[in-house]
Amino acid sequence: MATRIKMSREDRAKQFMPFAALKGFDEAIKRMEEECAKNNAGLMYDPEKLNHNEDDYEDE
Repeated sequence: MATRIKMSREDRAKQFMPFAALKGFDEAIKRMEEECAKNNAGLMYDPEKLNHNEDDYEDE
């Protein structure tokens, strides 16, 4: 039976270090959030910017 060489603590620790499975994903999400925020600035607060006609909704 073959014997294994004992791994150093540093090498063992590297196995369990967090890593980014999707490189650049966090940056892409942040850019998308910033772009959406810039494009929709004030939309929630200005009813004139909403593209709907209030007559299309029926009172319940």
